[in-house]
Amino acid sequence: MIKFLFCFFVFFNFCFGAYEKELDNFDNNFITSKADAQIKFHQQLKSLYIQSVINEDEKTKIELLKRLIISSNVLNLDDRSYAEELKESGVSQSSINALRKAVIKDKKRNNPPNNTEISTFSQTQSQKNISKEKKDQDVNKKVEKKPQVQNSSLDTKKENDKIYVLSSNKISQSVELKLNTNLNEKDVKSFVLDEKGNFRHISDFNGVLEGGKKEYKMDDYRVVISQYNPKTIRIVIYAKERIPIVFDFNDKKLKISKQSSTVLKTAKKETMQKDLPKKQEIKSVKTQNSQDKKPKQGRKDPLYVLDVDKISNAVILNLSDTLSDDEISIFSSKDQKFFRQIVSFKGILEGNRKNFTFGKNNITITQYNPKTVRIVLSSLKEFDISKNLENKSLTLGFQKDSKKISNKNNNNNKNILNSNFKSRKIIVIDAGHGGKDSGALGNKQGTLKEKNVVLSTALKLGSELKKRGYRVLYTRSTDQFINLRDRTKFANDKRADLFISVHANAAPNAKKAKSAEGVETFFLSPARSERSKKAAEKENQGDFEEINYFSKQSILNFLNREKIVASNKLAIDVQKNILTQTRKKYKIVDGGVREAPFWVLVGAQMPAILIEIGYITHPSEGQRIASKNFQDILAKGIADGVDSYFYHNR
Repeated sequence: MIKFLFCFFVFFNFCFGAYEKELDNFDNNFITSKADAQIKFHQQLKSLYIQSVINEDEKTKIELLKRLIISSNVLNLDDRSYAEELKESGVSQSSINALRKAVIKDKKRNNPPNNTEISTFSQTQSQKNISKEKKDQDVNKKVEKKPQVQNSSLDTKKENDKIYVLSSNKISQSVELKLNTNLNEKDVKSFVLDEKGNFRHISDFNGVLEGGKKEYKMDDYRVVISQYNPKTIRIVIYAKERIPIVFDFNDKKLKISKQSSTVLKTAKKETMQKDLPKKQEIKSVKTQNSQDKKPKQGRKDPLYVLDVDKISNAVILNLSDTLSDDEISIFSSKDQKFFRQIVSFKGILEGNRKNFTFGKNNITITQYNPKTVRIVLSSLKEFDISKNLENKSLTLGFQKDSKKISNKNNNNNKNILNSNFKSRKIIVIDAGHGGKDSGALGNKQGTLKEKNVVLSTALKLGSELKKRGYRVLYTRSTDQFINLRDRTKFANDKRADLFISVHANAAPNAKKAKSAEGVETFFLSPARSERSKKAAEKENQGDFEEINYFSKQSILNFLNREKIVASNKLAIDVQKNILTQTRKKYKIVDGGVREAPFWVLVGAQMPAILIEIGYITHPSEGQRIASKNFQDILAKGIADGVDSYFYHNR
């Protein structure tokens, strides 16, 4: 008798590393498990899936997505988001449909000697042939396994328009990639990041990397090949100083090597002879200009100036991508009244012309022509320009205050984020518990209550964020009880950009109260460690009425890849900056960034984290987190983390 109508595949016999046991367990037991156990399997898959995204493990992610489609169909859940991502990763629609529609009989009844193996990368025609064979043969007979990607890579590319890196090898002082088809130079986008002691040559092209991330070390540089995102392979060459890199495209192969010194000298000589007439005609200041006008190789996407900040005697241009010195052109001019330094680079200025005055000095930023951004620095007196490139920002100013400018720029991220940008960001701060729900108690007398400590901290955090220009809203600003679902609903209704829930931790028993301490930051995911599970259980038990609301459907559907990855990034930035601030004065234990299934984070449609600011049950830490001075420092650390997150994820 047929028990289950769903797809079940045992995909390619290769090692999944840290995930191998979990996947084998799913393959062997999911089909025969009861409904409750199947739900747990589904939750575990989601947790593993999030980890594979964070670890950029493309191959494991694909296998997890396939199984998520299987489990979703068994549990009658929506699988569209998984299907879309599989398509982006190169799996055909026909293979996805096969995952949804195939019928497997109850293993206990049929007990076949071997598992049926079907490759989701098989061609549509092959699937039709198997369907035809099924009609003619007994359903219990073993279905012949189809060829894998490597054996039909050309056909796969035709269907999915994909380039596959089948393998890579180190050959002497170079790396050779074997492809399923020819790759052209025009298909590869390259750019260079040249910092002192840290040179990087980065190249991207559309494709799929077989076998996971690879790294090769040479005498004076190393090459890292990885799946940057579902559609893009990234090759990064690292070196201590700038080196010339050569890509050779030949017969379904890509060879990466360092250009030899002989070839380099010949090229330099030819360039010098070619440019000789120009050098005789142009003044020394324009010689630099002619060099700077050379476009950065490989930049095909336009560079945007997102906004401009005024600081001290300079301006900071916040860019959409990194900019290198060789992309910038600088030259001087003078008329009857003003001395000018004119800076140009290829890019697009967001918004209108911008003008900043510094006493008698002036800086103007304009879109000089459709492809060029121009910055003009003007002064009544002759001056030298101050220029600083750092991350995705360009600082330009007047030389006399260059030291001040550098210090200001290297200060906190809050000085770089534009005030207009901050004023558009809504942050909802949620003080845990409240009213009838006291949360954890820090002493036998019950005078030190979690609900009071976290409310005070939440209000101080809100005040600090407001000072920095953000819009702040509270789920509660007084001692009142609020349902868990209403907390994230409030944030969703207000279209918040971040949700930060503040809590205090507690030891499970009196014996551990003297040793359990530390600050932890959590983001939402099915828990994988006992410590995370216990922390979540403590916070989840405050509102029993909500459990019915958070049905199985809710808890199974809350995981959204983009939101979880963003929440993980926010948690990392916040935890790091909390420790930086608090350790200036206190000895703080780092509890780390963790994942756990906190009810209060379920349903948030924005990056959401929960901060356990310390253990209220610890003899000294409990008193410390109740201290106003510590809460002030803590608020600054969390706010620094918010600044850092927005700065790196604009």
